[in-house]
Amino acid sequence: MNLNKCERCGCFFTSKNQVCPNCQEKDENDIKQLKKFLNDSDVDVSVESLSAQTGVSIKNVNRFLKDKNLYNTFTSLGLNSENNNNISISL
Repeated sequence: MNLNKCERCGCFFTSKNQVCPNCQEKDENDIKQLKKFLNDSDVDVSVESLSAQTGVSIKNVNRFLKDKNLYNTFTSLGLNSENNNNISISL
């Protein structure tokens, strides 16, 4: 089994996931928090605004946006990804 480096905390672990077992629950909680905020928001928000208002780091928001399903969910809920230099999406 290969060693992987956790994209969230940087520790090494053996799994096929992108994050270590300790960070998996943190990712799930962050995603729930982002979805709830976007669901409750009446206006479109930028990545910077989303990060500032939820406490989820820009790094993690961008990491979540690399997932096509999450990207589609976030943009349908009101994330404004146009003209945003912080988004690094590879679909």
